Amino acid sequence: MIAPSGETFTVAIVDDHVLMRIAIVNLLTTHNNYSVSIQAENGKQLLDQVDSLGLPDIILLDINMPVMDGFETMAVLKKRFKNPNVVALSMYNDHTAILRMVSLGINGYLFKTSEAEEILMALDIVKTNGQYFSNMVNAKLFEASKNDLYRKITSLRQKELTFLKHLCTGITYNEIAAKMYLSHYTVEEYRDALFQKFEFKNKAELILFALKYKIVEMGL
Repeated sequence: MIAPSGETFTVAIVDDHVLMRIAIVNLLTTHNNYSVSIQAENGKQLLDQVDSLGLPDIILLDINMPVMDGFETMAVLKKRFKNPNVVALSMYNDHTAILRMVSLGINGYLFKTSEAEEILMALDIVKTNGQYFSNMVNAKLFEASKNDLYRKITSLRQKELTFLKHLCTGITYNEIAAKMYLSHYTVEEYRDALFQKFEFKNKAELILFALKYKIVEMGL
């Protein structure tokens, strides 16, 4: 729920590092415009608290978290709510992670090395449904926009990401099918679709590709 102009905006801080959460709380308590309504160690904790407390005006969301990471959390938020205001605050500075979050509908993306003033600036813009991406993020987005490979990566479906994650653990296709509650034939269809999309000829090439571009970190 968005607060009327002049009122306090509620913020959720979702990060598995307690010191990071404390730092953000301390930053926001020095500004009357913001009140931290939710602190969570992962996406599941956030969603559980949102169910009882309601959606905050802004969510500061880490990506690399246990149980439910930022990718899955963002996907669930977009399904449950029409326009959640979410800013990624992450150590991930590679094209893959940034583009993945953008494709999920993130309102902003900041690195954890951002200055306090920039974090507050991002919140001021995003709280009214605006968008804010740091200069470094914009540069990476511009570079990636010229690269067809990254467009293909960000178009991967969640099931394909999950398949790749399991594949990189070394288990068989039958074992992957069991873990994903799918038929062996469906898993082979995922494999063949990925072979065609990225022009690979065998499983080894696909695994090396997924590891090189950190695609396995996007799978759930």
